[in-house]
Amino acid sequence: MSSNEHSFQSNQTKQITEPCTNASLAESAMFHDQSTLKGVHVLLVEDELDIAELLIVMLEGVGAHIMWAALAEEALDALEHFQPDILICNVKLPDRNGDWLIQQIRARELGLPYHLPAIAVTSYSRDFTAKPLLLAGFDCFLSKLQDPHELISTVARLLQQGSNCFY
Repeated sequence: MSSNEHSFQSNQTKQITEPCTNASLAESAMFHDQSTLKGVHVLLVEDELDIAELLIVMLEGVGAHIMWAALAEEALDALEHFQPDILICNVKLPDRNGDWLIQQIRARELGLPYHLPAIAVTSYSRDFTAKPLLLAGFDCFLSKLQDPHELISTVARLLQQGSNCFY
């Protein structure tokens, strides 16, 4: 990651130091304008280093600035000094699940005029359904890396709409 990007590091967070090796996913950003998400600050919560790396390359490729946390507790701590425009969160995390994290975030938002748009992602789409995640407070639910273009488009659409992207 370059020096102007946000990153959150703790004892359990891994720093991304190697370039993305999966060309097809990394190049997915090429189908979007390089400024599609220009200036958008993303809090990415993903515990799998390879997947985090791919998502970071994809999102940076369209102009987003990323803060990455590997654990839900780290992400919650990061919100003390970083105000993202959107949250992209793995559903299944090693310390607490994504639904716990979004419930904590939504509780902090009570009485405030701000709503952090949030996308739940998972590789275990057979194990998780959208309804409980949406009820927990996520705005959208996507299968992780099934369609990289969909993630970028969903982030852009959710930021533009400012409302739920599930109809």
